[in-house]
Amino acid sequence: MKIPFYIIVSLLTISSFAQAQETALDSIRKSKKYGIPIISYSPETSLRFGLVGIYLFRANNKNLDTQLSSLRTPITFTINQQISLSLSYDIFLDDNKHIFTGEFEWFRFPLSYWGIGSNTLNEVEELFTTETGNVNITYYCLLKNYLYAGGILNWSKSLITEKDPEGLLADDGPALGNNGGKSAGLGVGFRYDRRDNYLNASTGPFLEASIIYNRQDFGGDFDYTKLLVDGRHYFKVNGGHILAFQALTEHNWGNPPFEQLALLGGRTIMRGHYLGRFRDKVLGAVQGEYRLPLGRKTWLAGEEKLRFWQRWGLIGFFGMGNVGTSYADLFSGQWKYSLGFGIRIMILPEEQINFRLDFGFGTQTPGFYFNIREAF
Repeated sequence: MKIPFYIIVSLLTISSFAQAQETALDSIRKSKKYGIPIISYSPETSLRFGLVGIYLFRANNKNLDTQLSSLRTPITFTINQQISLSLSYDIFLDDNKHIFTGEFEWFRFPLSYWGIGSNTLNEVEELFTTETGNVNITYYCLLKNYLYAGGILNWSKSLITEKDPEGLLADDGPALGNNGGKSAGLGVGFRYDRRDNYLNASTGPFLEASIIYNRQDFGGDFDYTKLLVDGRHYFKVNGGHILAFQALTEHNWGNPPFEQLALLGGRTIMRGHYLGRFRDKVLGAVQGEYRLPLGRKTWLAGEEKLRFWQRWGLIGFFGMGNVGTSYADLFSGQWKYSLGFGIRIMILPEEQINFRLDFGFGTQTPGFYFNIREAF
């Protein structure tokens, strides 16, 4: 778990920077730029430094009914010469009729591995270092009444540079892709989206489903098919609080490498579990979240100019999930739980954007998560 100094630096930086930015804004149509330093520590990476750059804008700077677009560029490195670079984006055009989402990512980092399945033991944990590049590009076009359809391109290449020669990822071990490899996939996706704000929704349903065919014929090393389904719903309750729910499932057919299996945990769902603590071909998870404003009456601030003490909010969350080789296996095993709480600071009231710091508790060491957008 990272040291508390990380929390202090992040909170002070985002709070002071947000107030300075707000006084400089003449119109919510203008673009906004943020730079947030990161200082952290973990046993795997030692002392870690970085910077998160965030650019918020509306395409063509015209219609406020068009969702706010965002570009995010986190860069981190450690004293052990480990590094992570990425560019992720959500771009909305022409009254939300066209949506581009995706990520370009490269990292060289140590990761933990416990094997495959829902009953792996903590004692078998081993570290491996991977150099990985990922490209994920999705385009959606509005069909009718909030329903979108589009295409997906996925590409990934990894090289396992360090591992235990006698561990679970040994050359003669059972894990497919234990030396790395390429995945190349094409797919289709559908989205039904009636959220009022994709960065911090307060009302409306959201449903997204995609199927991606990864094939050697496309230039990869593995043949497998990945299905993803993500459903969410948001409600206003108790005058101005938010109650949010999410259900997520992933199913892999064929022979995916161990790095491309369904991974339980991470910063968005099943917080409190290391991403990949449990992995298998099938994943099912659900979570709920209650969002409570502290210094104001409603969770969303609209166009208010907020004082420092009015920006704060709290959330509580609970989740359950499991992995297995099939859906029958998924429901026959013992589900894992996740619970925790989070702190919110509203950094841009007119666009309803929060700084997020969550503390999650699961079946392992508690963890915390930092981002500029809600978990879901």
